[in-house]
Amino acid sequence: MVLKVKPKRYGPVFVIFDGGAELRYADGEGADSSLYPPAGSPVETMLAALGACIVRSLEWTAGRHKLPPFQVRVAGVGAPELPGRLETAEVAVIGRLSDDAALAGQIVAQAKSACTVSNSMNSVVTVRLEEG
Repeated sequence: MVLKVKPKRYGPVFVIFDGGAELRYADGEGADSSLYPPAGSPVETMLAALGACIVRSLEWTAGRHKLPPFQVRVAGVGAPELPGRLETAEVAVIGRLSDDAALAGQIVAQAKSACTVSNSMNSVVTVRLEEG
């Protein structure tokens, strides 16, 4: 017998990069940010870790190209047939990483490949650029 449940949505969790060494976190658009991930469920902590890893991977991938401030929005959807597991995690990089759209796309694609957290998750992780 397969247990099927309505997929639960998690997040969004925002990770804010202002160009400095510290990241900031928020649990909603326009919410107050802090130096600590939102104190929600363990799944939201994992989403915050995924967002932070993507930010650091973007920095590493950009190399000598200084990144302007941007934020990352991360949300997840639970697996309907496997309670206790995320089916998907969606990451949106919000901001203009470069005036060169092709370069920005390459940076995002390489960052997703370099992110230890996304590579370790047993879920479909999508990362897209959302210029804003």
